[in-house]
Amino acid sequence: MPREVGISVSGLAGVAFATGAAVMVVELMAVRLMAPWFGQSQIVWTNVIGVVLLALAAGQWVGGRWAEGWAAKKDGASPGWASPAVLLTGAGAFAIALPSIVPAMAAAVLPDDLRLTEAFPFVSLGSLLVALVGIGVPLFALGAVTPWLVRLSRGVTTEPGRVTGRLLGAGTLGSLLGTFGATHILLTLMGAAGAIRAAGLVLVVIGVLLARTLGKRLRGAWVLVAAALATAALADAAPRTSGGRILEIVETPYQFAYVDEDEHGTRALRINEALDSFHSLYREGELLTGMYYDAFLAPTLASPPTPSGTQRVMIVGLGGGTMARQLLELDPDLQVAGIEIDAELVRLGRQYMALPDDVDVAAGVDGRFGLAASEGPFSAVLIDAYAQQIYLPHHLCTAEFFALVRSKLVDGGLAALNLGGLTRSDPVVRAVAGTFASEFDHVTMARIPNSRNLICLGWRGSDASRGRWGDVLAEHGLDQDVGWLTDATLFGDVPSLADVEILTDGYAPVEALAHASWKSGG
Repeated sequence: MPREVGISVSGLAGVAFATGAAVMVVELMAVRLMAPWFGQSQIVWTNVIGVVLLALAAGQWVGGRWAEGWAAKKDGASPGWASPAVLLTGAGAFAIALPSIVPAMAAAVLPDDLRLTEAFPFVSLGSLLVALVGIGVPLFALGAVTPWLVRLSRGVTTEPGRVTGRLLGAGTLGSLLGTFGATHILLTLMGAAGAIRAAGLVLVVIGVLLARTLGKRLRGAWVLVAAALATAALADAAPRTSGGRILEIVETPYQFAYVDEDEHGTRALRINEALDSFHSLYREGELLTGMYYDAFLAPTLASPPTPSGTQRVMIVGLGGGTMARQLLELDPDLQVAGIEIDAELVRLGRQYMALPDDVDVAAGVDGRFGLAASEGPFSAVLIDAYAQQIYLPHHLCTAEFFALVRSKLVDGGLAALNLGGLTRSDPVVRAVAGTFASEFDHVTMARIPNSRNLICLGWRGSDASRGRWGDVLAEHGLDQDVGWLTDATLFGDVPSLADVEILTDGYAPVEALAHASWKSGG
């Protein structure tokens, strides 16, 4: 008959609790370790979650066979190399080394000089490969622990339901603690790498204590721990960057961000995998960037004043503040405000990108919530909000959101939207621009030269301010650099409403549209 071991359920529940917490810490923080290489897109998250579930399921199935095989033995031997003590210690050792393993694997998977438009297969398949090894191995071991705990517990043969329920409940509570603790406490205190290593250390300690209880030595497991500590002692592989001089790297509550400076003195604020993309640009002494930001200046400066006689501009998705800085350099009398959900980007903008102190920023606030709470009206609302490089936040590209934007504008006021996409037939461009057009009286759109961006413009009421663009360009000496804005042949109607399905708060599959665009390189 299967043996009755005699370890208290309460003690084993503590092990289950710690195991559940470690699973969530590794899962949540491993994605952040991968962000400098693969980003944190829905694709990456799907790969990671899928690997987590696969590893746990496989571990639980195999762990159950190991536990029952040991229980059927009659020689009184202690659990072998697959015992929960060894599994916990091995998983902990792997977690300690994980912040060094992930960058090393990612660097081997991704080619040099990879462009964002070419990255889809490398991000989708590369992140899956790294997750299978980096996350799958330790979580397979942790999944195998739970069946062992059930088998080792006192009372499993007489009250199997009660024992199993207590252990599973303890593991779930641990997962709850790991979820909130990883994001709200550990990430702030020690970053993603530190959080995973702390979880690994806890697993090693618990594995050692459990081994003593089982009367087993962990000679082989100590070799793993020593190797993990030696790996962790090495400097983590440098994150993938653009190659410029790094001024600061920061792990924000939302993403991995850094500021670099090239040999010409141009500073770029980049997030996650970056590749050839950036969120803000600045070069001391130069107003224009040569990028899509410049296209927003003349339309904004030409917008009508508010009833107070002052032009008021709101920027949703401020980032490091490139547009705000440019506008105030051209017209210091403007009132420029911004909304940026990631407060760390605003700090980086103040410190490295010359974001003026008098720009009133709602930092740490969602763009839609912040705009709804703002006190209008505005002469212009500029929307430059992206999440994880390739996504327009779905709630910032629906008919309801654009109706909110319109309600915040004066008569004749301008709404300007940055859309990523090389052509008008791009799935994201068609859907978002068509939805945008449904809420404004006059709309037009143009591809911005030398970029993969389009500018989409809409007016509340009259679009008479468009006739002033040439005067604004001449007044500020921009007619040579951004003179293309006066070329009417570059502008055209947005996709016909009859040809697109309007995005709403209840239906906005922008992730799927972005994936279709990304696959096509658009």
